[in-house]
Amino acid sequence: MITAPTLQCVTWRNELLSGLSPQDVGFLRSRLDELDQTKGHVAANTWLRGAIDRVELISRLEKTGMRNIVLREADRRQKRENQEAAMVWLRSVVDRLYFCDEWITDLTGDKLQLWAKEKSRRFEMSAKGLLVRRHAHFFDYIKREAESVNALFDEWHDDDKVQALMLRMFTPEWWTRQAKRHYRAVENIRRECGEVCNKESPYVSRWGIHRHRKQKQANRAFLESWEATNQYGQSFLLSDLAAKSISNPVHNKAELSVRVKGVQFLAVEHGHIGWFLTLTCPSKYHPVHKKSGHRNRKFYDFGCPSPRDAQQYLNGQWKKIRAACAREGIHFYGLRAVEPHHDGTPHWHMILFVHPDQSKRMLEIMEHYAYEVDGNEKGAEYSRFDKKFLDPAKGGAASYVAKYIAKNIDGLDANGECVGIDKDTGCTFVDAAERVQAWKSRHGIRQFQFLGGVSVTVWREIRRLKDSLPETFIDIYQAAIDNNWKRFTELMGGVAAGRNQTLKPFYNNQELNQFGEPKQCIEGLFQASSAELVITRLYEWTVQRVGSGSLSLGAAKPFPRTRVNNCTGGVAAQLFDRREGYLWQ
Repeated sequence: MITAPTLQCVTWRNELLSGLSPQDVGFLRSRLDELDQTKGHVAANTWLRGAIDRVELISRLEKTGMRNIVLREADRRQKRENQEAAMVWLRSVVDRLYFCDEWITDLTGDKLQLWAKEKSRRFEMSAKGLLVRRHAHFFDYIKREAESVNALFDEWHDDDKVQALMLRMFTPEWWTRQAKRHYRAVENIRRECGEVCNKESPYVSRWGIHRHRKQKQANRAFLESWEATNQYGQSFLLSDLAAKSISNPVHNKAELSVRVKGVQFLAVEHGHIGWFLTLTCPSKYHPVHKKSGHRNRKFYDFGCPSPRDAQQYLNGQWKKIRAACAREGIHFYGLRAVEPHHDGTPHWHMILFVHPDQSKRMLEIMEHYAYEVDGNEKGAEYSRFDKKFLDPAKGGAASYVAKYIAKNIDGLDANGECVGIDKDTGCTFVDAAERVQAWKSRHGIRQFQFLGGVSVTVWREIRRLKDSLPETFIDIYQAAIDNNWKRFTELMGGVAAGRNQTLKPFYNNQELNQFGEPKQCIEGLFQASSAELVITRLYEWTVQRVGSGSLSLGAAKPFPRTRVNNCTGGVAAQLFDRREGYLWQ
């Protein structure tokens, strides 16, 4: 056995090790020296061939700040499975973090803005060049560039929508949005590495909660530096307008509570009974066991599904439930709330009201589809589906939902004090609510949704008015002003009104947005039976930086809203006819 490597062997090793970090080079050389002495330089070279790919992948993650956690996870996978499985996962990590020739973790702050400007500038120059030359590959270029950032667009058969997409890609804002959407990949990788759980960081990783706080600070600074001015010269900071809107947690909680109480009163009056239902995912959607804190092998064998994958599973089962109930004429209504388990996997809580005669069958259908996938696995009978009867004498739906509204919005009660301690995570409700908001924002999951009932848009729009109401609108207006959702629902046609409700939003589809597309703009409410219309949007607004030359107070001359048409004329407004393979004016 030859223990000393040859000169050619040393040269080959140096070439392989060039470009790696000193830390990695030191580790590899010490391991090579050990193998040279124990197994010979040939065996050492064989080991180096297999190890170099892994080290190169790990080294590439140095700039992302995720090297150590990914390295630990790769070692764990190699021990639990094999080296090949660990390498497959490592390559997927690098692929997910490497975004448009940049590490996605680097694209923040000023660097993100500069990157987006450069991407939009280069795309515009190339697209216009192909457009002017009537190049047959123009459409393919747009599609290739959009797919390179995994853009959520699937209307390639529609020339008008492709043109609108192209115009969006001319703006830095479009590229910025695509990059921020890919922050989700960082959170998912950290979740796969066990960083999202009770023992580490519940609901979201430490990186995720930090990014959420930074984004909130940036949003607050933006709102405080821009103002909206109407046609009468009245100006308001966007931060002040946001505080008065439904985006304010206080107003959001108040509206949800009013609607839940109204639905409950309506159910009691009609003799309907209520159920509090919980629907969860199979265990293969959970990366970490709650009680032991150990990793869940089923999660990794299933391909590490993300929270959005779990939400899609729940949505799919819900569609089956809804369709089955509709086939049997079962009508229910209520509220659905989505919240995360400690490991970031979503589950649903639902408060549903139904006629007593239909209650048993509705529960049977829901239980069937809750256990349809992996229903026989260990623990499924205790955690997959849960039902509790809502006793009106004990507070009914309102008392059940109050906790979930507070926990998922801001963790505060009506007096602005913390509701208490979250038993699932040990965090205060304020801390838990912040983490839930970060989780919802990062994964793009809708928290609350009412099932059945009437339009909340009509409720919000009619509350904007103060006078000049048609007689047929007066009672509905008064119910909305009095926060009487029960009466409002009855006047709108009841919980089963559907498309036949009394009032409907009136939309203006004649305006074009800055990308040349028709834009639905709500302008008021109308009643189809009497053909009466009332305008609820009485002001036209322009948004601008604070102090950038708004109209003086008292000015009465109206001016356009923020819907400014920034479409690039001429060549950029031409369409591509894929059937003929060239462009038409």
